[in-house]
Amino acid sequence: ILDYYLLVCLASLLVMVETTLISTFYSVEPFMPAALKFSPSRVILLINEDEKNAALKENVAFVKKALQSAAFVKEVTIDPYDLYDVAKKTVEIIDKENGESRRVIANVTGGRKTAMLGVVYACYARKDFVDKIVYAIEETSELIELPKLSFEMSRTKRAILEQLAKNAKPIPEIAEKLEKTRGMVYSHLRELKNAGYVDDEYKLTTAGKVALL
Repeated sequence: ILDYYLLVCLASLLVMVETTLISTFYSVEPFMPAALKFSPSRVILLINEDEKNAALKENVAFVKKALQSAAFVKEVTIDPYDLYDVAKKTVEIIDKENGESRRVIANVTGGRKTAMLGVVYACYARKDFVDKIVYAIEETSELIELPKLSFEMSRTKRAILEQLAKNAKPIPEIAEKLEKTRGMVYSHLRELKNAGYVDDEYKLTTAGKVALL
């Protein structure tokens, strides 16, 4: 009997958890399948700063009117071609919503493909804080769930990236600061390069910068 009441209580708590839907956005159609599926209490629309035209304003107004009795709708302006900017702003949103105990779902159907990638990268950086990443098939509006990968790496590799972010010279200076051998630092740098976190000159790539968020 106690187990039964415990399950009931847990189920009640789950129902009470609010959901935030973060969505790349330009038009209504790619957005609505996720909104209808997850019934969010908060919606964060990522709006491309170079596309604030009459059509976009009309679409945003439609969403706000359609959801006005069920969800708070907020717009966040992004530069869709700056993956790091998109990822950083999305990470900040995820952290805030998670800190307020809301379930976070990312919809990457609408808007520019580069904006979609930035949001996906942010979800990788906050894998444990994001419940789902979804994409709506255009022809059927069916939602498919994308895998939640991560930027997980060893402490040493992360420390090397942090040093590179501070413009430390690749091998001698980093080896001294981290108290590692030059050979070990070189080996880690080679692996970071192969994984796409640094370029040929050992400078942070966009993926390397996002991995540090």
